[in-house]
Amino acid sequence: MFKKVTVKFLLLAVLCFVFSSCIITEFKQYFFKINADGSGTGTIKFINIVSEEDEEQNVSTTDFDELINNYINGTAFEEANPNFNVISKELFEENGVLNGQVEFTFEDLQDIGFYHYQRSEHAPIMFYLGSFSETLLETDGEYLGGAKDEEGGIPMIVWAPGTTEFTFKTAIKDEMSNVHTLLEHYNLWLEVNK
Repeated sequence: MFKKVTVKFLLLAVLCFVFSSCIITEFKQYFFKINADGSGTGTIKFINIVSEEDEEQNVSTTDFDELINNYINGTAFEEANPNFNVISKELFEENGVLNGQVEFTFEDLQDIGFYHYQRSEHAPIMFYLGSFSETLLETDGEYLGGAKDEEGGIPMIVWAPGTTEFTFKTAIKDEMSNVHTLLEHYNLWLEVNK
């Protein structure tokens, strides 16, 4: 039986950059590196952060303020993810869109949503995607769900025993309609804060 864990990582996937306001991100890229003792480092990249209209109103100014004040300069991310020791948080422009990135360390891979059967070096390492509001696009592991999901496939990524680096990319928003870029707000914020 797999060890039950408090999956704080699911909070990260659901809450981070999908706030109570209308901030969303089109894609997320995850990268984890695990040390021999189960601790490790991680990076989550948020690709194309935008503001979704609220009752057909452009609320991008308010959303950008929340992004800066609560997440970049504030502690909302850390409060939602207490098992992450955040090293850095940043926003940046890349390929004409606003992206964000969070780097962190953690004490145990099972604290961030991974399963490792009895810590055996012969057992695979797994990550359960079932509660995500995200669609898996690519991974360096093997996805057990996919088209079989409707027929009972398991929405889980599995990596071979001994794997120490894990990556996957998800889509958050299928259609990017009724959204406004936050890039202009970011560029103005950079000018003001030189």
